[in-house]
Amino acid sequence: MSTDEDPFAAVAPPAPALRITPRETPIPSLIIRLEGEVTQDERAVLEQALEEAVAAGPALLVVDLTPLVFCSSACLNALLRARLAAEEAGVWLVLAGPGPQLRQLLDITGTDRVFTVRPSLQAVIGPHHNRTG
Repeated sequence: MSTDEDPFAAVAPPAPALRITPRETPIPSLIIRLEGEVTQDERAVLEQALEEAVAAGPALLVVDLTPLVFCSSACLNALLRARLAAEEAGVWLVLAGPGPQLRQLLDITGTDRVFTVRPSLQAVIGPHHNRTG
């Protein structure tokens, strides 16, 4: 690299804002899809969405993390709280499709052992489910 090149020129564009989309499935389950990133600023919104999902009482609550760009410790704490609430309510909580950053966070913190984690949404709900919900 020459001294004239800007080392920060290849910085990735900012992550999209957090978007949470609940979807119902033909089985008694609910899918919450997280898009964007979750930092301390989005924690309350995420916690509320997860609380409402657990309160709805599905047999299975899937948190689809496939499009999630970044999960901070605040995000992880919200997921941990939801796991406890789901367990108390008799709801099976599954994390689906965590990206490399979240997989590493789960591994480093040891929380990969307390969550049910699947590599993709399809691994949870099966290949025949219509994803457009």
